[in-house]
Order: sequence, then structure tokens, then C-alpha cells
Amino acid sequence: MASGDRSAAQEPLVREATDEDAEALAALLAAFLREEGKAPEALPSAETVARWLAPPDPTVHALIGLRAGEPLGYLAYYAAFSLFKPGPVLLVENLYVRPEARRLGLGRRLMRAAARQALDRGYGRMELHVLADNAPVHRFYESLGLSHAGESVFRIEDRVLHDLADGER
Repeated sequence: MASGDRSAAQEPLVREATDEDAEALAALLAAFLREEGKAPEALPSAETVARWLAPPDPTVHALIGLRAGEPLGYLAYYAAFSLFKPGPVLLVENLYVRPEARRLGLGRRLMRAAARQALDRGYGRMELHVLADNAPVHRFYESLGLSHAGESVFRIEDRVLHDLADGER
């Protein structure tokens, strides 16, 4: 085989993740958080990830990308809802591919699989949030046909969330 050829065995495979993939997903999530410079108080354990994915009503769904059985990336998503274009929305929480596996087409395969999940569930839309200053990622999503909604994300969490709930804001 010529060095530029790819066999089917070398092509990344994307499948729906199960709670049995929790250890691999926890490791990929930790790599993603490190790469993004995010330092949560504690990284989720494999047991926590397994609980999130556990049937019958998972908190989050995930697709996992593998090559030769090695986990190379994931896409985590969950259902949201829009009243502006009424109906359910597949909200992509994270898409991550290990740096050494980039340019294999895995990100595109993960997004295609997520689009298929959206359509199979009767969702008319997918959304995701991207850091404003991440031009390469913007170009990737635009190459898939995604458009920038022109909206900003506002977030409240941790102590400030508690303050608001307790009437201190």
C-alpha cells in the first residue's frame, strides 16, 4: 500500500458513547479542559461521567471517535428548546479531538453524526458555543455550513448563582 493510502481500518470510527466509555470520555474531557486552560475545581471521574451517560434518561449524550480502538475525540450534546424557531435543538456542549488526531476528518465525522442524531430525533436545529477569538475553529464550523448567530452567551455559575438565588443580587 502506498504511504498516502488510507485503509478502512485507519479511518476514524464514530459511534454513540455508552456508560462503558466513561473512562475514555473522562480522559478526553480532562485533555480538552487542559488544552482550553480551564481548571475546574475537580475533573469529573469516570464514575461521574458514567452516571451522566447512564440510561434510561442520560443527562448528556456523547459520540466518541476511535481509530483502531483508540479514543481520539468526542462530541457531547444534549437537548435544548427554542421558542424563536419553535422546537427542540441539539446543543453541542463540547467537540474535542486530540491534537495528534486532528486533520483526520474526525471533527467533521463527529459533527455529521450529531446532525444525524438531531434529524433522527426530529430536531430542526443544532447550536454550539465557540470562543470569540478562536478563528480556526470558526472557519471549521463555517466550512460545515454553520453560521454565526450574532448572539453573546451570558453565564452565571458558582457563588454568583447562589447569590442570585438567595436574593443577594
